[in-house]
Amino acid sequence: MLKLHRLIKRAAAAAFLLLAATGPLPAFERGDLDRLRQTGTCPECDLSEIDLADIALQRTNLIDSGWRPLDLSGADLRGARLRQAPFSRATLRGAKLAGAELDQADLRRADLRDTDLTGASLVGANLSAARLDAAKLTGAVLRQATLDGTRLNGAILVQADLERAILTRASLNGADLSGARLPGAFLSETDLYAAKLDGTDLSGADLSSAQGLTQVQLDRACGSDATSLPRWLVLRPCD
Repeated sequence: MLKLHRLIKRAAAAAFLLLAATGPLPAFERGDLDRLRQTGTCPECDLSEIDLADIALQRTNLIDSGWRPLDLSGADLRGARLRQAPFSRATLRGAKLAGAELDQADLRRADLRDTDLTGASLVGANLSAARLDAAKLTGAVLRQATLDGTRLNGAILVQADLERAILTRASLNGADLSGARLPGAFLSETDLYAAKLDGTDLSGADLSSAQGLTQVQLDRACGSDATSLPRWLVLRPCD
């Protein structure tokens, strides 16, 4: 009987440890947050679902005193609140930013290569001269965002909302814009070579000086009478 009792106790202890190991993890690591505050460098940190805008502002104020820009390469920032965050020149390469709020954020010259921005909100964000090569932006909202001179080579922009976005001199070489919305977008001198435009809505967009644009690409897209195209290209109306 005593042996059976000990076996039951051991089984209960093992079950407890298993539940503890598989139970819910904290939303972020406090040590990571403290490290970011103190140094501005926190690659691979877990900072998901927290408000980092104020911390980013504090770090930006220190940059003027000789501090380097933020380094959050590879960090977990899923669902983080970064509205109006000053991330100019920040390194976010490979970061997980799915579902993050980056409305009106300053991301000029930021390194966002290979980042996951799936479903992120970047309404009115400034991404001028930022690098987003191979970034995942499926379902991202970039309405009225500024992407002047931004590199988006090979980026995934499937179902992204780019209404009235400014994409002057941007590079979308090989980018996938299938099902994306670009009503009223401005694509002056934008490189669209080999970009995928299957089901892309170009209503009212200005593509009059876009580069690398072909009729084969446009045959898979749609637009409106207000869409501006090079003289030798045509576009069917959207349903």
